[in-house]
Amino acid sequence: MEETMELEERLRNAELVEEPQIILEDSGLEAAMTARVKSAGYVYIYDTKTREMSLCNRNMLSHHLQKKRADGSPVFTTVKPSEGPARGHLKCLLHADNPGRWHYDELGLPTCRKSNLTSPYQVTRHMQKRHKMEWATIKEEQDRAEKEATRKMQEALLKKATK
Repeated sequence: MEETMELEERLRNAELVEEPQIILEDSGLEAAMTARVKSAGYVYIYDTKTREMSLCNRNMLSHHLQKKRADGSPVFTTVKPSEGPARGHLKCLLHADNPGRWHYDELGLPTCRKSNLTSPYQVTRHMQKRHKMEWATIKEEQDRAEKEATRKMQEALLKKATK
């Protein structure tokens, strides 16, 4: 009973958002047909852990507010967090401020403006998902450099062993 009252209160307190606009082009037909659709409206909802904002249709609001995490805490809320979403400080490898950018320019790789990644793992995943070809090029260069370093070390060991 208490959970239902809490849900109703969160539904009431949801911040209304302006309706997304749908633009239809004139098709040039002689008899134009128009239809008016009444929407339930849209509201902002916020992830309780990441504080990320999402747009939600009011028809789906109740469903989203009832979602729970594994620990039983709610996934979304209609209450705007006091702080903004958590943002990182790491940059994409293709960012213009990257110290090795000169080499990527020589290879003809594009620049990327992404600069709020939160971990080295996210940097790697960003490269794998958003810059597949560029990531393959960078990995190939790294692998080639590693093999060359290993070869030189083996040659040096072999020279030392034969003396």
